[in-house]
Amino acid sequence: MGPLEPLAARLRAAAEAGLSPALAPGLRAEGPGWYAASELAAPTYHRLSELVEEIRREQEAPLHVAAALWWKGFAYWTTFPVVMGWAINRHVPLMTAENTVLHSSPGEPRLRVGLGEPLAATGGAAELGAIIRETLLEDLHAPIVEALHALTRTGRRGLWGSTAEAFAHPLVSYARDLLDDPADAAATLLRSTGGPVTGLLETPSMRRRTCCLWVTLPGRDACSTCCAVRRG
Repeated sequence: MGPLEPLAARLRAAAEAGLSPALAPGLRAEGPGWYAASELAAPTYHRLSELVEEIRREQEAPLHVAAALWWKGFAYWTTFPVVMGWAINRHVPLMTAENTVLHSSPGEPRLRVGLGEPLAATGGAAELGAIIRETLLEDLHAPIVEALHALTRTGRRGLWGSTAEAFAHPLVSYARDLLDDPADAAATLLRSTGGPVTGLLETPSMRRRTCCLWVTLPGRDACSTCCAVRRG
């Protein structure tokens, strides 16, 4: 995979350790049944509706909460390779709507993420931030955010808050051997990317300014980043 090989090797190791179940090993989409992520935002949103409905049934959640929870997972796993590539060697995979491919399954993981082609970009912080904004946020995420809002009236700001969290969590959890200050690196990455993730996550506390809605379900504990819980 050329410049993406260091990232692919790390993801393969994570998969072998059971840490990245929703990513294809090394991001390679092998075998039949893969489809472009762009299909999720295609009218009449058939694929997207099915995925959200699975979460609604499993969690016994209102539709808008199910949409927010599904998005939290999708945003995390489509963002994870980008921020880890940024941390490893400043080579980020181009996770566009057409180059990001998905595989649905009745078992776990229900949705697996891979790359159609091993396309990558590199550059300085400002240049990569602009590329990530144009590819991951504007081309891949934004149409699906709009589709979820149209289907379920889930708030856009809350959905983008999950994307902002997905920028930071991999760095502070899995890139400590790569970065002197993972929280500061997360702030730098969010700042350079800008766009709809601006101002939605406090660093270094990793406290969200929006809610993923998990805590609204009966008997659920708040997430560690939850904005709805007062901290001492």
